[in-house]
Amino acid sequence: MVLAGLAPVESSASPTVPTASLDVDYLRRLRRAVLTRRRREINEQEDESRTREDYLFILVALVPCILAYLLWENISLALATYIDEHGAVGRAVDGREFANSLIRPTITGVVVPVISIALATLLSNTVNILRERQVNLRSLINKEACDLRLLRRAIFGMFGTRQHAGRRSRALTLMISYVDQLDRECHQGAINILEELELSGGIATNELDRLSSMIHGVEGAAASRQGSVGTADGIIARLNEYRSERVALLLTDFPDLHWVVLIALSVSICLTFLLESNQALNQYLNSIQLRSLFALLVGVFSATATLCLDLVDPFTGSFSIVSASAQVGDLRLCLQEDIREANAEAGEISSRTMSMLRDLFHPIVRDGEKGTEKSDEKNSGAYEEVGKLGSPTPTRYSMLSTIYFHLLTGPLGSHVRALGDLFAWIATIITKRIRWLLNWRR
Repeated sequence: MVLAGLAPVESSASPTVPTASLDVDYLRRLRRAVLTRRRREINEQEDESRTREDYLFILVALVPCILAYLLWENISLALATYIDEHGAVGRAVDGREFANSLIRPTITGVVVPVISIALATLLSNTVNILRERQVNLRSLINKEACDLRLLRRAIFGMFGTRQHAGRRSRALTLMISYVDQLDRECHQGAINILEELELSGGIATNELDRLSSMIHGVEGAAASRQGSVGTADGIIARLNEYRSERVALLLTDFPDLHWVVLIALSVSICLTFLLESNQALNQYLNSIQLRSLFALLVGVFSATATLCLDLVDPFTGSFSIVSASAQVGDLRLCLQEDIREANAEAGEISSRTMSMLRDLFHPIVRDGEKGTEKSDEKNSGAYEEVGKLGSPTPTRYSMLSTIYFHLLTGPLGSHVRALGDLFAWIATIITKRIRWLLNWRR
């Protein structure tokens, strides 16, 4: 086992009593080992998937080339028969040699250069734009991951003390919801998901809005460090900007007409080659050469089409950027561990005390294990009742919550926060003593 060497060593003379610092250090070492093993497994799976896709793309590029080489004679004879029957009025005595000599300069001097320049320009722009989009997407994903880690530290700066354990758990829960959304938008099928969100009008919806509402309310005023509140607000603004750019890049694609034009230009070049080589003497003397050149021409077009097909979806193929989202999964594991620690720290205070404080300062209805807030839903239902006879006016904060908010934002704010931390520690000590007495009586 990979984690076998991480178990704490016990002395044979006297058993060691695990402390909180040792447990935290052990959990951090365990987390690093799990993340390392997970990253290794993801890299191995991506390498295997990329190898299979490379073989598939090579096969797709070679099949048209082989078919063109094998079917060259049939295609050339069919084109020659069609031109002889429908190419001109009447029948030429010289076998159309004079007509071919007249039209050949037009094909080689005008038609082929125009088609080639148009195809080369469109194709080079297509490949450059698609590749640049992948590079920009990878950069934006990395920026979002870095800012999410900074936001995690800012949340600890705001709600790192014991009295804010519940607030820290709720903020990290909202953050992990955004991380899950980012992870869904960085895998195959993300473009379809974003298109459905765009049609439904919810493309800008994310959990950062609720987190911003949290830090601009009583929770933000009660934060231990007000500088961390400003830092978190700036990070949330940058994350929204990065996500807007990333979504715009994913949803901005070439229309179907663009690909139709590229296909038409490629077919046109192949057709001009067949028209230029449509000479009985030339086909008789240079059959192998013409067959090979036609196969090479078709192979170039099929390989280019395969390259564009690989670049269209940034999360599949040889140029996939899915590996950039692996760090998002690592961050999710860190957040899950942080939420467990926050819930455990909040659980050290009795539920009756926490309920009393929550009802006094900021009444919130918790939703089971997730701990999500339902105050917004409750308020939205209250707003629907506004205007009815005798219905109360909905309020966001209660009277005590409003007083608490102004105490925190006034000159005595630091003293109120210090008293809150002191009260949290006293409540923790009393709760532990009561639990110990209850267990002792049992």
